[in-house]
Formats: sequence, C-alpha cells, structure tokens
Amino acid sequence: MDFRIRPPKPDDFKDVFRMVTELSLLDKSPDLQISREELKQDLFCETPFLQCLIAEVPAHCKTWEGHTTVAYTLFTNAYCTWNGRAVYLGDFYVMPECRGKGVGRALLSTVAKVGKEQHCAIMLTEMRGNTPLIDFYIAKGGEDLTVTERRHFLRFDGDALDKLAQEAPQCT
Repeated sequence: MDFRIRPPKPDDFKDVFRMVTELSLLDKSPDLQISREELKQDLFCETPFLQCLIAEVPAHCKTWEGHTTVAYTLFTNAYCTWNGRAVYLGDFYVMPECRGKGVGRALLSTVAKVGKEQHCAIMLTEMRGNTPLIDFYIAKGGEDLTVTERRHFLRFDGDALDKLAQEAPQCT
C-alpha cells in the first residue's frame, strides 16, 4: 500500500477527530470527555501539549468512504525517575480496511524514531481485550510491564481529581 507518515496540519484536524471518534466507538469507550476544540488547541497551539502523526494515502488509494487519512497516533512526553524520558503513546489507530498493509508498523516505527531522537523509551497502555494490538506491540519488541514489573495504571479525574486538588495546601 502506498502511503506517507507526517505530522498533521490544522486542515487535517477534521480527519484526526473523525478517527479519534472511530477509535472510541471501536474500543466501546465511554463518550469522549474532551471537546473537539480542546483537542485542536492542544495539538496546534504555540506550544503543543501533544504530538500527532497521520498516515495518508494517495487519492487513488482512498478508502471506500473516500478518506485519504487512514491512521493516526497521539503521543506526548513523559518522565519517570526510574527510567528517565519516555514518549507516552496515547492513541494508535489504523482504519480497519488498512490494517495488515504496513501502515501501523510504519506509524509505530516513526514514533520510535521520534523517541530515539529525544533519547526516550516508548510507554503505553492498552485495553485488556485488544489482544491483536497487544500482540502487535509484543511482536515489535514491546514488553508487557503488567507481568514483568507488576505495575498498575491509575487515573485521577472528575470528582476524585476535584477532591484531591482541594486538599492541596496553599502555596506561599
């Protein structure tokens, strides 16, 4: 399959958000909690909060729905005092009709190249039931830390985050 990997331009955002929505539906995730405007701001502001790459096919290879942007990944920098710098891979999505054609491999390899250039490892979490994607990551050399390091992935948001933030002492 003929394609190229590149960072999106603001004009590409409609396709990025389309695929974010597709991934949410595929993962049977709850409704998106981030607005279209927030995500666009975080991607394209003066100092972007996260990075994105898209895979784009030529017009003659467009999907049956007419899309030429067929995959994306969102990632950001992270840091752990045990391991140092990391690129945290948040979203990774290839449209179903483009899977198995090298697009995902090229997208992940490009993130790895970004990580290497920044002296970073790649860290990510994946939904428990997404065995094909977990197997893909492991086949590429990823290590399942759930088993080897017995780590849990936790999150504070909503009421829990509000309550915790209210407990913070006043800064002087």
